Amino acid sequence: MDQLSQADFVTLDHLVSILKSSESTVRRDLDELEAEHKLHRIHGGAEKLHSLQEELSVQQKAIKNVQEKKLIAHAAKERICQGDVIFIEAGTTNELLVDCLNRIDITVVTNSIHHAIKLSEKGIPTVMIGGNVKISTDANVGPIALQQLNQLNFDRAFLGANGADCDNLTTPDIYEGAIKEMVIANSKETFVLADSSKLGKIYFAKFAKVEEVTLIINRSSNAIVNTIKEKTKVIEV
Repeated sequence: MDQLSQADFVTLDHLVSILKSSESTVRRDLDELEAEHKLHRIHGGAEKLHSLQEELSVQQKAIKNVQEKKLIAHAAKERICQGDVIFIEAGTTNELLVDCLNRIDITVVTNSIHHAIKLSEKGIPTVMIGGNVKISTDANVGPIALQQLNQLNFDRAFLGANGADCDNLTTPDIYEGAIKEMVIANSKETFVLADSSKLGKIYFAKFAKVEEVTLIINRSSNAIVNTIKEKTKVIEV
């Protein structure tokens, strides 16, 4: 708990090292703390309990569940076809999708400055959505962004989510939620890239019903997955 008071999450390996305990002992202790509603267990460690509007920075998200995110990104890449016009939202898992794109015959629309730079360097035709820059998530949001998105249509869209429960997909920020909602409305097919740490979490702004999208997640024993599968397509990697 001292470690979580200094950071938003802590890895299992780090706890084993500083406590000089076995991995199984630390796992049991974390399970007990979660049962006491003091923390939330995630793959490979634990994180603070969050409020409805709490959100980690891009830098903090970038070092969480990296291997799982890479698998999700590669699975997402397989859904892209030659000639597609696609939307790739800001976010760390979506950035990994950008990283594994080759110079193929597609056009990418994005609301991320960093995505746009990487795509341009790869020689991929890129359209940058403007608007108010949200520094913590590297996302352009607001009325200008929505106005531009309203003029566009996509073959496929790739979004992130902070929370995915049995019914809804949620995010802490109503302005980012509005962007996601607009993109879903204007896309033939929408994929939401979410590692299993997002399952069961609920945030302030609802942006979609689970049945409106296809979820790409890493394999999880979370019972919520089975309920979601009854309502929509789920790709597990």
